[in-house]
Amino acid sequence: MSRERDAPFGARLRRLREAAGLTQEELAQKAGLAARGISDLERGARNRPYPHTVRSLADGLELPEDERVALFAAVPKRGGGDYPAPAAVPHQALPVSATPLVDRERDLEEVADLLRRPEVRLLTLTGTGGVGKTRLAIQVARDAADLFPHGVVFVALAPLNDSTLVIPTIARSLGLSETENQTPGETLRTYLRDKRLLLVLDNFEHLVEAAPELTELIESCPDLLVLVTSRATLRVRGEQEYSVPPLALPASTRSPAAEEVVRSPSGRLFVERARAAAPAFVLEEQNASSVASICWRVAGLPLALELAAARVRFLSPSSLLTRLDQALSAGWVRDLPERQRTMRATLDWSHDLLDEPDQELFRRLSVFSGGFTLEAAEAVGAAGIVEIEAVLDLLGTLVEQSLVVAEPTPGGTRPATGC
Repeated sequence: MSRERDAPFGARLRRLREAAGLTQEELAQKAGLAARGISDLERGARNRPYPHTVRSLADGLELPEDERVALFAAVPKRGGGDYPAPAAVPHQALPVSATPLVDRERDLEEVADLLRRPEVRLLTLTGTGGVGKTRLAIQVARDAADLFPHGVVFVALAPLNDSTLVIPTIARSLGLSETENQTPGETLRTYLRDKRLLLVLDNFEHLVEAAPELTELIESCPDLLVLVTSRATLRVRGEQEYSVPPLALPASTRSPAAEEVVRSPSGRLFVERARAAAPAFVLEEQNASSVASICWRVAGLPLALELAAARVRFLSPSSLLTRLDQALSAGWVRDLPERQRTMRATLDWSHDLLDEPDQELFRRLSVFSGGFTLEAAEAVGAAGIVEIEAVLDLLGTLVEQSLVVAEPTPGGTRPATGC
């Protein structure tokens, strides 16, 4: 009995996991942690997990109170001091995706590196709708959880339609109650002032008026780090932007080998989701070109690839390719938010955030296929109600909103492609 009580943290964790009948990967999924981190703890490569990590493990193992207390007690004290109280901050569990994240290793590494930089306090992941900003943010937060002893809090902002509700919503996610003597912002600042915590704010693009309040919160809480997903930057001081790119495309659509298509991230995602919808689906020489063309047509957008792949249940890749616009405009997946059930809904969400002049230019730019130069954009813009002097500013807004992608060229000009 005494030997069990004195067992190192890793040995105790392994015993509890095996008693629960879980693999390291299964526990990682239930706890919202990385399997590699659990392996490191059990092997003793790491022996001082943060309170947030221990809470997540205890939750994933569904430990009774006595076992939970014993697991915390097994963690060696840091510097001989008292270990922070397990319930210091309520843990807002990160969402667990039903599908794997495909080929984002480089993005995960680069964003994680930004999170570790002391000068980065507000990191905004930007990109067009359906590119996978939320999925990337969740995985980054899960992998970096051990850097934040007071936890990770995920706040979904898409349901909000009023920017004044952002701060109160964050406060409620932390379990804070409103008081008569303090505003929600004051309550939040007081609570977070001495916390080392990662705050993940998902879908901020329609609530940018709340950005100054967010800046004030960050300035008041020196150890708070905020990770935002948004289709546009917040335009505040100290913001670090990371543009999330689409998945890389197959090298060619002209008679590519099946192996070449599936080696590309976009091709691999399509094939994986197609097999989930139709287990008999096989990527072969006869349909590889159609699959590659679908990847190119949707520009490597993960959401579009998943929506299209779901249709192979009753459409061959060649038939799907000829009906792609129709397939992407019809709802099919019930468990996605309404704004993501079709690509049209996803684009409408971004389009509706624009002012009328921006919308006018965006409509006129739709005449281009395969990209356009600034001079061409000025020509089509000036042909309508948009003055040529205003095109540059309006085009900048479309780039900022991730509806147009600017690409440098060797000659120094910057052609652009529409979303």
